[in-house]
Amino acid sequence: MKKILILICLGYVSLIAVNAQVLGVKGGLSFATGRYVIYEFESSSGNLFGVSGGILGEVPLSDALSLGTGISFVKKGARTDVYKIPVRYLEFPINLTYRLDFISWKLFAQAGPYAAAGISAKRKNNVSNKISFGSRASQFKRMDYGINLGAGFEIGNLQIGINYGFGFLNISHAYREVIRNRLLTVSAVYYMEDVGYTLGNLWRSIF
Repeated sequence: MKKILILICLGYVSLIAVNAQVLGVKGGLSFATGRYVIYEFESSSGNLFGVSGGILGEVPLSDALSLGTGISFVKKGARTDVYKIPVRYLEFPINLTYRLDFISWKLFAQAGPYAAAGISAKRKNNVSNKISFGSRASQFKRMDYGINLGAGFEIGNLQIGINYGFGFLNISHAYREVIRNRLLTVSAVYYMEDVGYTLGNLWRSIF
């Protein structure tokens, strides 16, 4: 399954590079605050710290609106009174972004759905137990879906933003156990204009 995910990611990155008019490289910090409920008792406690990174692409729709997508490596999961449950994903967001231009800088707000594919999961206390993905009670669901909401500012080609991801699915198969992803990220993106346009023209001229 991991080989298939790698091939999908390579194809997705190539698609972004060819079709986007603006490409960005993203990095930041993440704070997973997933909701954990067992036998109807909520046991969420604190957050899981992580780092995130990825590649983004944008296509302008107007002077103020743009449509963006990309691929990001993120750490989600939950922290309970007993366990830490880190789950690492490759996330594929689609965001509609609105910008307010103040000449030398910009404000932006964005929102959109995401799909994420799990690549590793653990349940930790004094020992660390690996959790696989599948349909058994001891396994997690590989796919997660939800919505992202974000805002921030831009100066030149640099964007600083904050984003909150709200997962819709219970990723656990265990009886009366509920784990839903929640993720706060603070990130920086450096955009390279016209790179996607140039790569797209090169791709079309070759093929």
